[in-house]
Amino acid sequence: MNRIKLGLLGLCAVALGLAAFSGAAQATTGSKWLILNGKSEVKEGSTLHASIDVEAESTLVLHTEILKIKVLFLCSAVKLINAKLLANGSVGEAEGAVKGAKVLFSGCITHLNGSSSPECVPTDSTDGVGKIVSHAGHGLAVLGTAGEDLIKVLPDEGETFATIKLPAACPLGTSLPVIGKVNLKDCENLALTHLVKHLLEQGPGTELFVVSKTEEHKTTVLGSAWGFLTGEHAGLPYSTSNL
Repeated sequence: MNRIKLGLLGLCAVALGLAAFSGAAQATTGSKWLILNGKSEVKEGSTLHASIDVEAESTLVLHTEILKIKVLFLCSAVKLINAKLLANGSVGEAEGAVKGAKVLFSGCITHLNGSSSPECVPTDSTDGVGKIVSHAGHGLAVLGTAGEDLIKVLPDEGETFATIKLPAACPLGTSLPVIGKVNLKDCENLALTHLVKHLLEQGPGTELFVVSKTEEHKTTVLGSAWGFLTGEHAGLPYSTSNL
């Protein structure tokens, strides 16, 4: 099964707190995170600000077409930065700051028309070769139009999730924006079940493009990632709730 990872891009993976915006998903009234602490369910966002991270289950692939060239960006690892479960089912850097979360993709390579292209390896100016870093973003637990439990992900500003930086020798150009809207889902349909890890993939309502919002540049993210709590809440089961 093809599965996606958060993010980003994004995530990516993985995940990151929301403002209203037109699309397939709508905010769930009373949405919240629940953490099982061994004795009772704790409503997240009151006294707990649980850090969340992700781990790639499979290679994450961003598939698109640029200048009539079939393009794959393949990344072997992903990590969330400044991502915490907060009140009202949101994800961000801190209580009162539903923003500022980022996704770091690493081990990234590029294939053009099916062949590895070392001249196009993503290279972030700060984090280095093989890295893609999302812009600051946020997320929110929502219900999709068909009643799916989703995490809607948005950049803090505008609609560009990330800008992929490439070497000057790459025929694609040196700066490729990834734009649109992203919804993540628990691909095992267990978002409301307390689990130590939830397997995340691209959900319905996602619309992504690289370079521009045109038919040619439509983009799909394949692969999946496990989302789990870290820090003082490491190893605790968690879930969403739409009650």
